[in-house]
Amino acid sequence: MMLDGESLVKVTLSFGSNSGKRVVNINNALKWFESVSIDCRFSSVYETPEIHGHGAPYMNAVASGFTGYDFDTLNRLAKVFEVKNGRDTTCRLQGIVPIDVDIVIWDKEIIRPKDFACEFFQIGYKEIVS
Repeated sequence: MMLDGESLVKVTLSFGSNSGKRVVNINNALKWFESVSIDCRFSSVYETPEIHGHGAPYMNAVASGFTGYDFDTLNRLAKVFEVKNGRDTTCRLQGIVPIDVDIVIWDKEIIRPKDFACEFFQIGYKEIVS
């Protein structure tokens, strides 16, 4: 990854966890984000209800920073991080989310508009852009 300022892209990610030690899970994900980006800004860690109205509440955070990775590589690294931290097919089927990491904004483009519009993202996003 290049972090020399020439090929850096601003990226904003959403982090969520609804099982296990939710705050620890989020904080570990934020540390992971620091390892793949620079000049990071982090929201607080906060709780929101599950968006469909059923299931366990989530702890969430939003972070932005600059990365030298291309989109596909950063997204793959995020999904590898999820799997290493307990996210698998069985969890997905049961609605159990040890950790979820999603790229919501890439280089000023909102690539996950549904997530961008949700309260779970907007709470943290407003903290880091203010």
